[in-house]
Amino acid sequence: MAWNTTGALGGATPSGSWNTSTYPSNWNTHPCPEGYRLPTNTEFQNLINGSTVSRGGGWNSSDYGYIKFTSGSNSVEFPAVGERYVSSGTLYVAGESGLYWTSVAKSSSEAYRLNFNNSDLGAGLSGYKQYGRSVRCVR
Repeated sequence: MAWNTTGALGGATPSGSWNTSTYPSNWNTHPCPEGYRLPTNTEFQNLINGSTVSRGGGWNSSDYGYIKFTSGSNSVEFPAVGERYVSSGTLYVAGESGLYWTSVAKSSSEAYRLNFNNSDLGAGLSGYKQYGRSVRCVR
């Protein structure tokens, strides 16, 4: 679901909103389709620990970077699409960083995320839920 394209995100809701409040009431299962959910911190950390991690792309706004996790013959890629900044609604660090929500809330206003760039990778940082960050739904 797409966020509005102009203005601040604090208090804004996505198009076709799955939740009309700033703080989703069911952070664990939404905005994923039925039968899917957001991964936990532990699941992202297990992906990191159990995979060969490689990076590609230029890690800039004209040649987006990406991270690839490979285990055996399976692989999954996450593009570094950045985030929508809460106070202005502008796209921030696109091509340079990937920020993907986990299902684990730190508080009513914050949740944990997978975070990576060209040199760092981790699943333990948190951030305010109003930021427009990516999700990767899993079954």
